[in-house]
Amino acid sequence: MPAKKVLLLSVLIVVALVVVSVSNRLNQSKEEVIKPVDSPRNPDRGFFMGVLPVPGDDQSFEEAYSQAAQYSEFSPVWGRPTPFYSLAGELSGSWGQKFVDKNIRENGMFPLIHVSFIGPNVTLITSPGVENPSLSNTMWREAYKQAVLDVVKSSRPLYLSIGNEVNRWYEKYGVDENNPNGFQHFVSLYEEIYDAVKKLSPETKVFCTFAREIVSENREADLTVLSMFNPGKMDLIVFTSYPYAVQGINRPSDIPDNYYSKALSNLPGKPFGFSEIGWPSLDVFGGEQAQADFITQVAGRLTRGQGINLQLLGWAWLHDLDDNDCIGLIKRNGEEKLAYEAWKNVSGSK
Repeated sequence: MPAKKVLLLSVLIVVALVVVSVSNRLNQSKEEVIKPVDSPRNPDRGFFMGVLPVPGDDQSFEEAYSQAAQYSEFSPVWGRPTPFYSLAGELSGSWGQKFVDKNIRENGMFPLIHVSFIGPNVTLITSPGVENPSLSNTMWREAYKQAVLDVVKSSRPLYLSIGNEVNRWYEKYGVDENNPNGFQHFVSLYEEIYDAVKKLSPETKVFCTFAREIVSENREADLTVLSMFNPGKMDLIVFTSYPYAVQGINRPSDIPDNYYSKALSNLPGKPFGFSEIGWPSLDVFGGEQAQADFITQVAGRLTRGQGINLQLLGWAWLHDLDDNDCIGLIKRNGEEKLAYEAWKNVSGSK
């Protein structure tokens, strides 16, 4: 074969290989970008309301979720609860089909998906096959990151929390650069995962959740930790909050007007939400009336009244957990508390 023909054939083969390679990359890129399942209409009130539908006595989960959906748009999802490395499997299996697809989405709500690395007593949840796990361990970090991405693929959420009450970790381990579990290692991992999730699902709202109080110590949390995060990689600031736990706060009226707004000064201008919030109906904390007042005030005086852009208002749970609990909006026997009426009033029309 003449040399010119050989050269021409070689060029054509190279061009063909380049075209195939580019095509494969484009197809792969298209496959990797996903869109959240949920696209809720913003309610007239301006923010979404949610609750964990803990059933009452003689009530099924299906009935509890249906009841919650009457005055809520979202529900938190933890799994059973499930460790982070197994959550994607749960969400894509029969459990996810029952609770996320049927109980939440078919009732017109959307899931707030939680993935967390913190175990009992603020310890690290280990991942199978990882030796000497820590927040700075490369293998553990990659396992956590991949678990989050798998969760996004399996549930396609609109709202995703990567770590719950993460500042409790900061309070325990600090930011000592010689500590493999120093909080700075989580901050860098969170921001790495944020980028990866946004590449996979650009419309998913990504954040981690902070505790407004250190409940076990009856005090406010140190929320200067928020300033450690890149504001561009926190789509909204989300708190858990049980202010009655703070020494000196016995009634909703004891909560200063700027109780939440002052904490947000560390990441100003961000949308804000509560993944869970609660006040008990115990007499020592003002009984049912105080619980109802707290709901009204947390949706008004304490948030929007301070110019806060409230996006999520999630109550802890629908019914009391047991005879020793009184955070629920409804007693276990089905008797509605004054707080449930306040919840309905704030909800208004969807």
